[in-house]
Amino acid sequence: MKVLPADGPGHGGARPRGQARRFMRAAAIAAAALLLSACAGLEPPEVEQVASAFAGADPSARCQMLAPATASALEGRQAESCVQAMSQLSLPRGAVVSSTVSGDQAQVQLVGDTVFLTLTSDGWKVTAAGCRSQADARYDCRLEGP
Repeated sequence: MKVLPADGPGHGGARPRGQARRFMRAAAIAAAALLLSACAGLEPPEVEQVASAFAGADPSARCQMLAPATASALEGRQAESCVQAMSQLSLPRGAVVSSTVSGDQAQVQLVGDTVFLTLTSDGWKVTAAGCRSQADARYDCRLEGP
Protein backbone atom coordinates (compact mmCIF):
# COMPACT_ATOMS: atom_id res chain seq x y z
CA MET A 1 0.00 0.00 0.00
CA LYS A 2 1.26 3.42 -0.98
CA VAL A 3 0.83 6.31 1.53
CA LEU A 4 0.45 9.82 0.18
CA PRO A 5 2.01 12.72 2.09
CA ALA A 6 -0.38 15.02 3.99
CA ASP A 7 0.24 17.81 1.53
CA GLY A 8 -0.71 15.66 -1.43
CA PRO A 9 -3.82 15.90 -3.59
CA GLY A 10 -7.07 16.23 -1.64
CA HIS A 11 -5.37 16.96 1.69
CA GLY A 12 -5.35 20.76 1.73
CA GLY A 13 -1.75 21.00 0.68
CA ALA A 14 -0.06 23.84 -1.12
CA ARG A 15 -2.08 25.54 -3.83
CA PRO A 16 -0.68 26.00 -7.28
CA ARG A 17 0.97 29.40 -7.66
CA GLY A 18 -1.73 30.94 -9.96
CA GLN A 19 -4.55 29.85 -7.67
CA ALA A 20 -2.78 31.33 -4.63
CA ARG A 21 -2.37 34.67 -6.40
CA ARG A 22 -6.05 34.76 -7.37
CA PHE A 23 -7.03 33.93 -3.81
CA MET A 24 -4.83 36.71 -2.38
CA ARG A 25 -6.14 39.22 -4.94
CA ALA A 26 -9.76 38.31 -4.11
CA ALA A 27 -9.03 38.59 -0.38
CA ALA A 28 -7.44 42.03 -0.86
CA ILE A 29 -10.42 43.25 -2.92
CA ALA A 30 -12.87 41.96 -0.31
CA ALA A 31 -10.92 43.67 2.49
CA ALA A 32 -10.84 46.97 0.58
CA ALA A 33 -14.59 46.79 -0.10
CA LEU A 34 -15.28 46.10 3.57
CA LEU A 35 -13.10 49.03 4.61
CA LEU A 36 -14.80 51.41 2.15
CA SER A 37 -18.29 50.37 3.26
CA ALA A 38 -17.33 50.89 6.90
CA CYS A 39 -16.01 54.39 6.12
CA ALA A 40 -19.16 55.25 4.16
CA GLY A 41 -21.20 54.45 7.26
CA LEU A 42 -19.40 57.20 9.17
CA GLU A 43 -20.99 59.94 7.04
CA PRO A 44 -24.42 61.01 8.32
CA PRO A 45 -27.26 60.49 5.85
CA GLU A 46 -27.96 63.50 3.63
CA VAL A 47 -31.39 64.08 5.23
CA GLU A 48 -29.71 64.45 8.62
CA GLN A 49 -27.22 66.93 7.18
CA VAL A 50 -30.02 69.02 5.65
CA ALA A 51 -32.15 68.96 8.82
CA SER A 52 -29.18 69.87 10.99
CA ALA A 53 -28.20 72.72 8.65
CA PHE A 54 -31.81 73.96 8.63
CA ALA A 55 -31.96 73.93 12.44
CA GLY A 56 -28.80 76.04 12.72
CA ALA A 57 -29.41 78.39 9.79
CA ASP A 58 -30.49 82.02 9.68
CA PRO A 59 -33.95 82.87 8.22
CA SER A 60 -32.59 83.55 4.72
CA ALA A 61 -30.75 80.23 4.51
CA ARG A 62 -33.76 78.40 5.95
CA CYS A 63 -35.95 79.79 3.18
CA GLN A 64 -33.54 78.38 0.58
CA MET A 65 -33.90 74.93 2.20
CA LEU A 66 -37.71 74.90 2.05
CA ALA A 67 -39.72 72.95 -0.49
CA PRO A 68 -41.35 75.47 -2.88
CA ALA A 69 -44.90 74.73 -1.67
CA THR A 70 -43.85 75.19 1.96
CA ALA A 71 -42.18 78.53 1.21
CA SER A 72 -45.29 79.70 -0.67
CA ALA A 73 -47.58 78.60 2.15
CA LEU A 74 -45.44 80.42 4.72
CA GLU A 75 -45.49 83.63 2.68
CA GLY A 76 -49.24 83.35 2.07
CA ARG A 77 -50.14 82.80 5.73
CA GLN A 78 -47.97 85.64 6.97
CA ALA A 79 -48.50 88.03 4.02
CA GLU A 80 -44.74 88.68 4.18
CA SER A 81 -41.63 87.51 2.40
CA CYS A 82 -40.29 84.12 3.38
CA VAL A 83 -37.33 85.68 5.21
CA GLN A 84 -39.56 88.06 7.20
CA ALA A 85 -42.01 85.30 8.10
CA MET A 86 -39.21 82.86 8.98
CA SER A 87 -37.55 85.38 11.28
CA GLN A 88 -40.78 85.52 13.33
CA LEU A 89 -40.94 81.74 13.78
CA SER A 90 -39.33 80.28 16.86
CA LEU A 91 -37.91 76.95 15.70
CA PRO A 92 -35.75 74.67 17.90
CA ARG A 93 -32.06 74.21 17.09
CA GLY A 94 -31.41 70.70 18.45
CA ALA A 95 -28.93 68.05 17.37
CA VAL A 96 -29.95 65.06 15.24
CA VAL A 97 -31.24 62.06 17.18
CA SER A 98 -32.40 59.77 14.34
CA SER A 99 -33.80 59.69 10.83
CA THR A 100 -36.11 57.61 8.68
CA VAL A 101 -36.26 57.68 4.89
CA SER A 102 -39.09 56.15 2.88
CA GLY A 103 -38.70 56.71 -0.84
CA ASP A 104 -38.71 60.45 -1.48
CA GLN A 105 -39.96 61.36 2.03
CA ALA A 106 -37.91 61.63 5.23
CA GLN A 107 -38.40 62.39 8.90
CA VAL A 108 -35.51 63.57 11.07
CA GLN A 109 -35.81 63.64 14.84
CA LEU A 110 -33.84 66.45 16.46
CA VAL A 111 -33.60 67.24 20.15
CA GLY A 112 -36.85 69.18 20.68
CA ASP A 113 -38.03 69.05 17.06
CA THR A 114 -39.06 66.83 14.17
CA VAL A 115 -38.30 67.94 10.61
CA PHE A 116 -40.00 66.46 7.53
CA LEU A 117 -38.28 66.53 4.14
CA THR A 118 -39.05 65.63 0.53
CA LEU A 119 -36.63 64.76 -2.24
CA THR A 120 -36.86 67.24 -5.12
CA SER A 121 -34.84 67.70 -8.30
CA ASP A 122 -32.70 70.13 -6.23
CA GLY A 123 -32.10 67.63 -3.42
CA TRP A 124 -33.76 67.24 -0.01
CA LYS A 125 -36.01 70.16 0.96
CA VAL A 126 -37.85 70.85 4.23
CA THR A 127 -41.64 70.47 4.10
CA ALA A 128 -42.35 70.92 7.82
CA ALA A 129 -40.38 71.88 10.93
CA GLY A 130 -40.98 72.77 14.54
CA CYS A 131 -43.11 69.63 14.78
CA ARG A 132 -44.14 67.83 17.96
CA SER A 133 -45.99 64.53 18.01
CA GLN A 134 -49.51 64.50 19.38
CA ALA A 135 -51.34 61.72 21.19
CA ASP A 136 -53.15 60.61 18.02
CA ALA A 137 -49.82 59.99 16.17
CA ARG A 138 -50.14 63.26 14.24
CA TYR A 139 -47.76 66.16 14.38
CA ASP A 140 -48.44 69.78 15.24
CA CYS A 141 -45.94 71.87 13.22
CA ARG A 142 -45.05 75.54 13.49
CA LEU A 143 -43.96 75.51 9.85
CA GLU A 144 -45.61 73.35 7.19
CA GLY A 145 -46.70 73.38 3.59
CA PRO A 146 -50.19 73.09 2.16
